[in-house]
Amino acid sequence: MTSSSSNPSTEMLTQAKRRMERWLLSRELLEHMENAQDVSRPARTGAYISISREAGAGGLMIARIVGEQLGWDVLDKELLEFMADRYNMPRDMLEIVDETRANWFYDVLGAFLDARIVSHDSFVYHLERITYLAALHGDVVLVGRGTQFVLPRASGIAARIIKPRPLRIRSMMARYRISQQAAADRVDELDKHRREFCRRHFHHDVENPAEYDLIINTARLSDQAAAELIVAAFRNADRNNVDAEDAVS
Repeated sequence: MTSSSSNPSTEMLTQAKRRMERWLLSRELLEHMENAQDVSRPARTGAYISISREAGAGGLMIARIVGEQLGWDVLDKELLEFMADRYNMPRDMLEIVDETRANWFYDVLGAFLDARIVSHDSFVYHLERITYLAALHGDVVLVGRGTQFVLPRASGIAARIIKPRPLRIRSMMARYRISQQAAADRVDELDKHRREFCRRHFHHDVENPAEYDLIINTARLSDQAAAELIVAAFRNADRNNVDAEDAVS
C-alpha cells in the first residue's frame, strides 16, 4: 500500500473539503432536498458507495482508498461538520450522539440543563437530510451511520467490512495504545452502539448480510485489496435489477 493511501496529504483533504463546501451551499441541491416529500426514500440520487464497518476492522481506511481510486469525496466525521454548518448545531454535541444508542435522560431531560444539547432523534433527522444532500451531489463514499438504510440502492452499493474480533482488538490496542481489556471493551461498546443506533432509528439490523451487496473479511486482505473489491462491485452492479426489486416491494 502506498503512503498516500494510508495517510492522505493535508493538501488532498483541503481540496476535498473545498469541493464539499461548494455542494453544501448549492442552491439547486438545497431546494431539491428541502422540497423532498420523503428524504428516507428518494427515487434517485447521484452515485454513492456506503461502507458499514465493525469496530477495528479498518473501514475508514478502506473508504479513503476507495475514494482515492474513484476520485470521490469520503464522508465520515465530515458529515458532522456539515450538519453543524448547515443547521447551526453545536459540533461537540453532535459528536456525543454520533452512532450511539439513545439515552433517555440525555434526550429528554438534558435539554432542560443545557440548551445546546442535541437529541438522538434530532441528530438522525438532520443526518438523513445531509446524507441525502451528499448523495444528490453524488460521487461520494459514505462511512457508517446507517446511510445504506437512507439512500436508494439503485443509485449505489452497500458494503460491510468485518474482521475476527481478536484481530480487531489487536488493531485497537495498536491504534490507541491501550491494554487488551480496554481495547476489547472499546470494540464491544462501539459495535453495540452502532447496532442499536441502526435498529432504533432505521429499523434494520446492521449485521444482517442481506442488507449488503458485498461483505469483506479483512483478516487476510490488505486495505488496498478490499478497496479494489468494492470499486469492482460498484462498477459491475446491476442497478436495473435493484430498480425492479424496489418496484415489486
